[in-house]
Amino acid sequence: MSFESRVFLTTPSEQPFYTLYSPNATDAVIKDLDAASDRLISVVATLGIRPFIRYYNPKGNSANEAADPIDGDGVPQVARAMAGRLQIKLDEYYADEQQKNKDGKSSDQPQLSGPPSVILVLDRSIDLYAPLIHELSYQAMVYDLVGLDEGDKYTYTVESRDGEIHRYEAELSEKADPLWEKLRHEHIGTAADALAMRLRRLAEESAGARFLSS
Repeated sequence: MSFESRVFLTTPSEQPFYTLYSPNATDAVIKDLDAASDRLISVVATLGIRPFIRYYNPKGNSANEAADPIDGDGVPQVARAMAGRLQIKLDEYYADEQQKNKDGKSSDQPQLSGPPSVILVLDRSIDLYAPLIHELSYQAMVYDLVGLDEGDKYTYTVESRDGEIHRYEAELSEKADPLWEKLRHEHIGTAADALAMRLRRLAEESAGARFLSS
């Protein structure tokens, strides 16, 4: 699984798609929605915002039905249910913060202020094709074809001139590898050309360095 600096997982299930959309996973979906709401509340608290909540609602259900993950036809309404549970959690959080202020208790969280913000809740039904389309980015190819340890570590071996085998580990992350950060979302063809150009430049510079030192 790839990791993004601006994307985080909200559901604890190993199979969230089944949990959220299967009519046979009613108990699990409520657990996942509660966990996702709690994690989103932590984002709200960290940013110190008071967001409006908007959600994908193709059937036009009323707001008082928003906390029910399954409608009367047995069809999952994930965005509607997520928005309803998130609103409940937000109301509880705001009430708790107000009570703390009345009691004079200090809080390490930022004050709720700032410009108006919106949390837009969508579900997979708004884009059914994306999971079936394979991304042809450099990152996608690496995760498909290269065995990575712990999600972002690539281990490889190099044989020296004297026949010794040396083992190395490279971390593919935004912090450890600026080149990975720059190229990982590029098309594999574009990334391959850029890497080939850098290798040629490195070979030329190394040859020049050896010539100057001789």
